[in-house]
Amino acid sequence: MKKLLIAALFIFSSVAVFAQAGKEKSKAKEKGKPATEKVKKQTDNDADNGNKQDADGKQTGNTKTRVNLPTKVKSSFAAEYPNAANATWTKNRGDWTVVFGNGVWRSTATYHSNGDRVDTRTPMTREQAPRPVLDEILRRYPKQNPKDIIKIEKPKNPNLFQIIVEEAGKKRTLLLDETGKLVSEQ
Repeated sequence: MKKLLIAALFIFSSVAVFAQAGKEKSKAKEKGKPATEKVKKQTDNDADNGNKQDADGKQTGNTKTRVNLPTKVKSSFAAEYPNAANATWTKNRGDWTVVFGNGVWRSTATYHSNGDRVDTRTPMTREQAPRPVLDEILRRYPKQNPKDIIKIEKPKNPNLFQIIVEEAGKKRTLLLDETGKLVSEQ
């Protein structure tokens, strides 16, 4: 009797598991239909703007766009960085972040949903940094070599340079303007 009860319980649980798996597949199919239509509409719009995607929504042009990317954000980015290559968009806390090719470097720009740019960050070599910035770093830390230099561009504000130096095993982050004036130190 116990064997029969255990066998029945096993069969019942197997049927329940397979039924749920089938239900998930049908939901995935239903969810996929509208998304495909959205991708198709987005592809048509992108083709008009010079961005090309194949039927699967894969990138064939110079930008990758998410289906729900606001038009204001997309147009602001296109106006500010017309030569951007291989752009990849993500959304974090309501803001849109794009990582894109900007010449030799990969830059990161952040936009509010209304299309206003927050900032753009671009890594650079020591040779590319402005001379006053390097002079100030070498004056403050003569024995240290700057590890990372990042140019921070904010609309309607002067460019800033974030420099990370290591002193006695501790990393220090310095923020300087183009003239070499220290803005903050952490």
